[in-house]
Formats: sequence, C-alpha cells, structure tokens
Amino acid sequence: MTSACASTIDTSLDALLRPRSVALVGASDTIHKIGGRPLLYLREQGFAGPIFPVNPNGGTVQGLRCHRSLDELPEAPDAVIVAVSAQHALAQIEASGRVGARAVVLFSSGFAEIGDEGARRQLELRDAARRAGVRLLGPNTIGIANFACGAVLSFASIYQDFAPEDGPVAIVSQSGAVGAAVYASLRENGIGVRYVGATGNQPDIDVCDLTSAILDDRAVRLLLLYLEEARDLAELDRVLARARALHVPVLLLQGGRQPSGIAMARHHTGAVGTRGQALAEVLAARACREVHSVPELAGSAPLYLMQHAAPGGSQRIAIVSNSGASCVLAADACDDDGFALARLSNETAARLDALLPSFSRSRNPVDLTAMLLADASLLGRALAAVLNDEGCDALALSLMAVAGASYDLPRLAADTAQAVRAHGKPLAFSAPDARVRAAFAAQGLAVFQSEREALDALARHAAHRAALGA
Repeated sequence: MTSACASTIDTSLDALLRPRSVALVGASDTIHKIGGRPLLYLREQGFAGPIFPVNPNGGTVQGLRCHRSLDELPEAPDAVIVAVSAQHALAQIEASGRVGARAVVLFSSGFAEIGDEGARRQLELRDAARRAGVRLLGPNTIGIANFACGAVLSFASIYQDFAPEDGPVAIVSQSGAVGAAVYASLRENGIGVRYVGATGNQPDIDVCDLTSAILDDRAVRLLLLYLEEARDLAELDRVLARARALHVPVLLLQGGRQPSGIAMARHHTGAVGTRGQALAEVLAARACREVHSVPELAGSAPLYLMQHAAPGGSQRIAIVSNSGASCVLAADACDDDGFALARLSNETAARLDALLPSFSRSRNPVDLTAMLLADASLLGRALAAVLNDEGCDALALSLMAVAGASYDLPRLAADTAQAVRAHGKPLAFSAPDARVRAAFAAQGLAVFQSEREALDALARHAAHRAALGA
C-alpha cells in the first residue's frame, strides 16, 4: 500500500475510502463500459492493493487474472464493486458478506427510484447488507473516488475527461451527475479534489455518513454537498457541527425544496425532499452556506481556498480595473451589496501614483487605464499595493478586452494569483470574455462574467465567513 492509502483512521467506511483490496463483479475488458472503467482507473491512478476482476467467463480482464465468482478469490477484498443488473445485485451482496468483504459499491439502478416494487427490493438489499455485515453504497450510484491513493471505485467518465489531481476539496452528492459536474468545474479551474462520493438512493450509506467519514481526513479544507433528502436532521446537525468545529466550511446545494422538485426527486433517487423550517434552522445554526446552483457551488470554492487569513464579515472592498466604466459598474454593485469602498492609505496612494499615469486618480476604484498594453507587470504591482493596504479586506478585479495579441494574458493571470496568495485576501475576478476568464480560472481564482456577479459572490462569501466566526 502507498502511504497515502495507509491510514490510522478506523471508521466503518474505511473500506470505501481507503480500501486495502478491491474486487469488481461484472469486470469488462472494454474500458468504456461500466464494468471496465473502475479497473482502468484503479490501475492508472496508482492504487497499490490487489485488484480482483470477477466475471463468470474467467480468463483475464485488462491483463489481470479474472475469477469466476467472489467465492473463488484468494483473499477477502475490503471493497466489492458490483456492476451487474438489478436482478443479480442481491446475490452479489450476499456473496460479498460470505467472503468477508467490508463494503459494497452497487452501481445498479431500478430500485426505489422506479416506484413501490423497486423500493421493496431496495429494502431487501439493505437488509441483506446488514445481515452480511457489509456497508452498502448505492444502489443507483456512480461510486466513490479517493484521489489521494488511487482508490477510484467509480465508472464516472468525467475522470477521463478531466485528469484527477489530489487537493483540499471533497464532494459528496446524492446525484452522480452533480458530483461529476462540480468535479469538472474545479479541475478546469486548476483546483485539486481529494474525494468525490455519490450516495445514490441511500438505503444504507447516506450523505451524512460519507461526510462524517471524510471529515476524519484533516487534508480536507472544503466540503461541497448536494442533497435531495434530509431524513435524519439530528445526524445532519451532528455532522455539520463537527465540520464547523474542524473549521471546514460547508457549502450545500439542495434539490427537492418545492413540490415539483420533490416529485422529481422521487423518480431520481427515491428521495423525499429537503424542505422544511427545521432543516433551515439546522443549516443556519451550523453556518452551512446554501447555494442555488451547480455553478455557484463550484465557483465559490476558490474564495475559500486561495486565502490564508481572510477577515470574517469583511466589508471594505477595493476595486481595480483597466476600464473606467467597469470601475463605475463595480462601485454601483458595491453599494448594492452593502460594501464600503476601502479607504486606501496615503502610502498606498503614493505607490499607485508612481505606477500609473497622472490622468488616473489612483484612488479606489483604481483605474489602470490602457497602461497594461505597455507594461504587463503593472497589474501585479498594482494589486500587491492595494492588497497590502490594511484598509482593504477584499478586492474585485475586472479586465476588459485583454485577450488580444497585444496583452500578455498568461502573465496577467499568474501575477494576479501570486498577489492573492502572497496577501491572503479574497479576490473575485470578472471579465466578459470567456478566454480571459479561462486563463484566470486556470490559476485557481474565482471568476465571473460581470462586476455585479463578482461583488455578489464576495458578499455571500463574507457573510458566510462572518457566520463561521472566521
């Protein structure tokens, strides 16, 4: 085993998060099939434990010896991935318990999400898992991944499209698609992800269970959650309280808040919805930030990760742009969001005066004018001056029309990221040009299309940090 997988953590979900060995029932040579991708991922991502393909045909699968059944395995696997049809799932859960496995990941669909008969068969799965002494993730899940040690027990195609990289974020979602979309957005922005877990129909392991187990890993600095039901509010309260005590911010996207959404959730994961004043009170009491879309869930992450010591409830905003109009729009948005414009010190003003032309007032907002055309280093030096000012709590940066050949866009983005990391204050970047946003996002910065979106994001972030007492 690699040191990243080996752990002193002893929880009931260790066999899922840090398995010592993995078996795959329904193993396939075809890497694009549900039974093929997990083998590919386990080998590509460096999983160090034994891997046991299982298929009635025997032989070899993806170069590994294939066993005809779980009963033929030479040793008990920690985790068993089951990639078979719904009618064969129960037998494989029972076999997993019989051979001494500790956890099962069940990809199969066709249970509670299809109605009463499916719900009855799902209860049979749960009861069988309990009798067998195994923990059950799924059914109707795309699986779970731990990129710290290559334990990718998942068939999600997104890991082929966006190369995994270990990092400080954990994603736990009832929906596999939501989890994959958030993962893709974070990786596109250069942010590493340690865990992605999809709980599916949740007859056994639910979002609370998985989140609690992940919180044992002190490398996780941010939790992003998607819920379609909240059946045990006491347990949710306990998990969120623990996250807060560990200083791990939690951002939550709810599905099934309204009657139409609840009706759809029943057909998606068999969920019962998340609405209710009691749930709202739990989230507020534990300073869990609610977001309203997948882009907000993923797009907010850089504001929590780039900073080192951001003041909670920061209200004094500096604005920097290469456009006077953008400065005006950002200042309007600043007032709308209840922010105060930072009063920059005389020392900062003097530093800016030395950088900028006389027709720029060099106050706040700071208009860089067209000087970036002549000197790409100007942006980084101006940002350093403003972020270093004790009167500035956070900064909104907007750049217009800087994607052409006359601008050193990679340097502008890299210098901005360096300034943020050096000074530890939140920065929200906006640009109407998607090419410009992509360059800044690739540096791990929070990016938005407009000044208003950037200021709104800073406002929500500041309110959350204040609620957390950070």
